Amino acid sequence: MSDHNSTDNMPKTEQSSPPQLNTSDSNSVNRSNTVTTNAPATSEKELTPGRCNLQNWLGHPFRVVITDGRVLVGYFNCTDKDANVVLSMCAEYLEEGKDARILGNVMIPGKHIVSIAVDMPKDSTFAHKPNTPSAPEVL
Repeated sequence: MSDHNSTDNMPKTEQSSPPQLNTSDSNSVNRSNTVTTNAPATSEKELTPGRCNLQNWLGHPFRVVITDGRVLVGYFNCTDKDANVVLSMCAEYLEEGKDARILGNVMIPGKHIVSIAVDMPKDSTFAHKPNTPSAPEVL
């Protein structure tokens, strides 16, 4: 066995240098609250009314009734083109007035959703108001 390091035989240009630490001021980092998405890039003005509504509902309490009668209540995280819904800090209610079972993060398949209600002030529930005189809160 040799007593030397394997990099001793390499020319100095091929030896890797130790990783450099980033010493920049952490306060100078621009931290904005942006939504990361894989949807085509559009500006705020070009969003469809439906997408505006979905963006406004992010982080708000949702009440979802599913086909087997259970009610799931949690905070809206995301949805997809198949109408699957992801809720965080979700609780499951088997019967009204009974104790809830805490589930955490859940993904509800769109094919099992019967109804969705969002808990927001009525004036800000929809970004784009329908032409009907009163918009229902249940979607």
